[in-house]
Amino acid sequence: MSTHIQTLDLDQFEALASSGEIDTVVCATPDPYGRLVGKRLTIQAFRSLGLSGDGINASSFIFAVDLEMTPLNLPVSNSANGWADIRLVPDLTTLRRVPWEPNTALVICDAYECGSDTMLSVAPRTILKRQIERAHREGLEFKFASELEFFLAAVAPNDAWQAGYQDLKMLSNYRSDYQMIQSGRDDWFIRQIRNQMPQFGISVESSKPEWGLGQQEITLDYCDTLEMADRHVLFKYGIKQLAHQADLTVTFMAKPKIDDVGSSCHLHVSMWSTETGRPLCWSETADGGMSAKFGSFVAGQLDNAVDISLLFAPTVNSYKRFQPDQFAGSAIALGEDNRSCAFRLVGHGPSYRVENRIPGADVNPYYAYSGTIAAGLDGIERQLPTPAIFSGNAWEGRDVELVPTSMHRAIDLFAKNKMARAAFGDEVYEHLLASAQAELTSFDSHTVTDWETRRYYERV
Repeated sequence: MSTHIQTLDLDQFEALASSGEIDTVVCATPDPYGRLVGKRLTIQAFRSLGLSGDGINASSFIFAVDLEMTPLNLPVSNSANGWADIRLVPDLTTLRRVPWEPNTALVICDAYECGSDTMLSVAPRTILKRQIERAHREGLEFKFASELEFFLAAVAPNDAWQAGYQDLKMLSNYRSDYQMIQSGRDDWFIRQIRNQMPQFGISVESSKPEWGLGQQEITLDYCDTLEMADRHVLFKYGIKQLAHQADLTVTFMAKPKIDDVGSSCHLHVSMWSTETGRPLCWSETADGGMSAKFGSFVAGQLDNAVDISLLFAPTVNSYKRFQPDQFAGSAIALGEDNRSCAFRLVGHGPSYRVENRIPGADVNPYYAYSGTIAAGLDGIERQLPTPAIFSGNAWEGRDVELVPTSMHRAIDLFAKNKMARAAFGDEVYEHLLASAQAELTSFDSHTVTDWETRRYYERV
């Protein structure tokens, strides 16, 4: 794992600002969909607001909107409280230059209530910090890596929008998974990602074409939980910016086309001791394998996965990806390097870890990581036994539970889940549930699909 992180300390920032090399600071925070929202500040404004500790005022509605930025009237922000302001306070450990935006720096902010030192409970970054704190009280910390897939179309974004994203020419013409010929053809763009992401503070391990037409996978190096969630959203932000500059259209939809493979976000997680700094996943016994505590952590994930699938599959589209034999983690089983299982053990000794294959590329990492930690801690608290290893094709396994295949079902399950309510607290739990219900209501109230029109228009 690379340890060279391209972030700026305040002395470096001031030197660049004084010389004119930086004249703009993006102050942003992740919203409920994992998008960066905030403001662009002048150097003078950043010094007076960002560096003073007072923060930058913004409306709380940024945490209570749908993808179209329509206010949802959630408890955190609604017409009754006037969509009250919050404060965005920069986390200066995340300050960095933006390689593809001349003279620009970016910093990720935490959200605070106005006139208070209390962090806004429903902000995604706060939610994850609270779960990290829960783990620390147990002497545990976690390291994550997001393994993201996405599709590239050889069409400029505005042209793709005008076409309604229909019949787009993809970057490849045929299946090219692992194929170096296609990799070479794509590298004029993909190398920009490999080379510029490390300059953006995001260490990249490798890239390759994926199975879908125009699909790519880029593997990020693992790191501490909060930093990895931040890198995840910055990575998506960066790819969208670079693609726009290259007249390419990128999508992180979980299932852009029903007749093509979906895009995953495999989550790799390992467990470490806060006291010794050593990994705790591998057993010290002669036979090795899972340690007892890590076994309970993994068991907690398996036991809770179906009920908290909403945290891994946040959109209506997410559930279209859960089809057998397409390598989506829909079969709740634990495999030893078995890609038919939702949970896959990977590595050996210090590198031993578990991979969660349920999330799609549309996932909000702060929610998914929080759910992973909460579910695993639940397994440890209940001292669940180490789960059995599944052999064979899990999609064909007898008594193997499957993730929900609709958002309706996922919401119903989450609404009854006592573990999530206890782990997140009533306020956050109700916020997550209400946000998901609003998204589903929007779909149900406004959408008639092409499939329905063709099937029913004349024939019913």
